[in-house]
Amino acid sequence: MTPIQYLFSVYVSALGTILGTPQVEPDPALIAQLEQERPAAVGKNGADALYAIPQAPTGELTLFCNVDQADCLDAARQNLVAYRAAAQQHKKAWQVQEKAIAALRQYDHFRYTTTLEGPLPPYNRIFRQRILAAYRFADGEKTTAIESLCTTMAVGLHLLNNDQNGLFPGLIATGLIAANTTMLAEMLAESPAGTRLPAICDEIKVQPAENLSLCPHLAGEWEYLSAQQARSLQEILDSLKDMEDEARQNGFTTPAPRKAFTSMFKQAQAYIVHESTRFCSAENKAAVARGELPDLNPDPNARAQYCSPYNFLCVAWTQDYTPFQARLLNVNRYLTALDYLRHPTDTPPAGYHIENNTLTFTRYPIRRNEEGMQTVTLPLPGSRQNSTATAQ
Repeated sequence: MTPIQYLFSVYVSALGTILGTPQVEPDPALIAQLEQERPAAVGKNGADALYAIPQAPTGELTLFCNVDQADCLDAARQNLVAYRAAAQQHKKAWQVQEKAIAALRQYDHFRYTTTLEGPLPPYNRIFRQRILAAYRFADGEKTTAIESLCTTMAVGLHLLNNDQNGLFPGLIATGLIAANTTMLAEMLAESPAGTRLPAICDEIKVQPAENLSLCPHLAGEWEYLSAQQARSLQEILDSLKDMEDEARQNGFTTPAPRKAFTSMFKQAQAYIVHESTRFCSAENKAAVARGELPDLNPDPNARAQYCSPYNFLCVAWTQDYTPFQARLLNVNRYLTALDYLRHPTDTPPAGYHIENNTLTFTRYPIRRNEEGMQTVTLPLPGSRQNSTATAQ
């Protein structure tokens, strides 16, 4: 057998296996179940306002600091000359942007359609408020900086609970809450103990654990994935037209490739819907309600149930949602720490420890290079006031 004959035999075998696999469609009942996990879009839709957050130049302002390490203010102090120059030029634009971001809290939900061609809302403009807050605090605008951080955190929590357009908005919101908690702890450490926080900070509260499930985000994620796959399938089918035309000119038709590709995409969609609803099982929801992290890896047995072994789309879909669920659960770990820092005379909650003027706690791992629970260390209020005054 020649190499060409061998490859052709493999192709025919794979094609036969794919076509021989029972044809499946995404289960409408499972799709409906996913949609039921997402809160109904009732009231004022803030999608247009979210997309309309104005751009505000920041010049050359950057801030390189670790989310889990309270070291951002020192970094800002090293670049105050650039901040002051940028503030002179862009302060009004910053204020307009801040007002637009704060106004997002008035909307009841943020429902928009995610497409491959269309851009996502400018979430980065919300996230970058943290950079301006650090520079403001370092430049002496301490109350304004703290108020800005709390406003952005309140917006982040509002988006977390009301922007279920897939996984990405949740990633932005959880990252914002973690980063702002760390920076706010740093600001409180450089302020007198007992500093009264602006009223907006009262909106930042520990969330009911059941609100931190990834399930409400999966309906939007399914909408995006199914639209993406439908587009890809159509592109493949369009590309097959030339081959089919040439085959017809030679006196034969070959519908097998078209049927095979259609079958593969349907199998993959059915598999993804099945797995997404499995992630939202009663058992997994109960674990999240207890603040525990369930295992949300795909089930290889389910793949065998829905997909041909030659279906590369099913093989390629290895989405592990565990890190995303971990980010959601970590929200309350950060917010619990912040609640204690606002009332530091109280006894620390279980799992939180005071040592050497710091509050330590653990969070779930969220990155591939992280193994086991990760320790977060935040300074106590007033603990850095003297050292900062001396440095200045």
